[in-house]
Amino acid sequence: MEEKTIFEKIIDGEIPSAKIYEDDICMSILDKFPNTEGQVLVIPKKPVDYIFDLDNETYNHIFLIAKKIGSALDKVIDPKRTCIVVEGFEVPHVHIKLYPVKNTSLSLSPGEEASDEDLAQLAEKLKKAL
Repeated sequence: MEEKTIFEKIIDGEIPSAKIYEDDICMSILDKFPNTEGQVLVIPKKPVDYIFDLDNETYNHIFLIAKKIGSALDKVIDPKRTCIVVEGFEVPHVHIKLYPVKNTSLSLSPGEEASDEDLAQLAEKLKKAL
């Protein structure tokens, strides 16, 4: 049996997270190692590592949720714009990253670890903005 990915462990509640949104298809959390304030992950619950291998329902749904959360980020963080990247290499579980960009020199590499308290406070603000 293969070991679970970190995202499967988060989805199963084995690892704590600053959850913003959850339904039967996906969940959304604040990135624990953001390179910009409010960096969010939208993670399908199905452990698929390549975006184009997702079924159409999951694919469409995670992008609709990303759009909804992107709008909340725009209200709460007030960035110049919120950018979107799809990943699945470092963790073999496809996920959407939302980056609220305040300056155009943003690097997409991981940043410093955010405190649980800061993440929890921001998660509450974003939940209210959804």
